[in-house]
Amino acid sequence: MAKESKKYEENFSTLKNIAEELRRQEISIDDVISKGKKAAEAAKSCIKILKEEKGNFKKLEEELMSISEEVEDIMDEEDEDDEEDTEED
Repeated sequence: MAKESKKYEENFSTLKNIAEELRRQEISIDDVISKGKKAAEAAKSCIKILKEEKGNFKKLEEELMSISEEVEDIMDEEDEDDEEDTEED
């Protein structure tokens, strides 16, 4: 995931730099097409990484929910055991 994060950050940085160059009108007409292609490729890469990470986050969320349910079950069992112990006294 660190590798993908770095790749995302590099591509996002490329997009920001090109956008800043356009805003400042620093790109010559000769470079507009090549910079546009570079920005499009960087954007595609960012979108691909975000989609992959979304799937990873979904899996992680499901795992955490499962763990949370298991903990709740254990806590409920302990509460029931405590109630039984109290009734025996």
